[in-house]
Amino acid sequence: MSAADNYKKQLGQEVADLFGGEFKFYKSKLELKRKRAEGFDVIVLSGSNKWSPYIDVSFYFGRNYDAARKVEKALGSYTMPYQIQQYSPNVGSMKGVGYRGDGTWEVNIDEPPKDLALTIKKAIEKIAFPFFERFSTLKAAQSALESDDSWCFSPKGPFYHMIFTVDVALNDIEHFKEWSQCLDEFYKNQAFEDIAKLQGNKIEI
Repeated sequence: MSAADNYKKQLGQEVADLFGGEFKFYKSKLELKRKRAEGFDVIVLSGSNKWSPYIDVSFYFGRNYDAARKVEKALGSYTMPYQIQQYSPNVGSMKGVGYRGDGTWEVNIDEPPKDLALTIKKAIEKIAFPFFERFSTLKAAQSALESDDSWCFSPKGPFYHMIFTVDVALNDIEHFKEWSQCLDEFYKNQAFEDIAKLQGNKIEI
């Protein structure tokens, strides 16, 4: 394991500790999770190790819904860390978020700043916490995903499965069929294969 990976594991634990047990930290995934109504709030540390000892640190953040996770499990599909997500370097595109700080940090791991964990904690509180509140329900996630809300990744293209699992969890497959008309033929065909698989499994949520 590289020194950069070790540093990010240490940094993630420091951030989790600053939250006083509110989040559980999973070192293998660099993932912080906390249980909330309808699912989990999830933060994943990320960034580039390309120029070690100089690395970039940032974080993904998203909501993982219990009902959507059941759909993924029933279909035997890849279990996503979240069904709606955003990436901290994109904070400038999140209209109305009100955060004016950095979304990514360059670090020399041989001489790391002592206050980076606290800086990232504050960024999480200003960026991710409003996101978690905004998308606390499946219905809110569905509305944002279908409208290309600036606060989240678009589900068009390879990310169509995000809105697919949300729609199925809401027992609203007709919504997905209508929305999927915006997809390219390649992804549309994949989507309708998922629908056929879904109907064969007769999933109950």
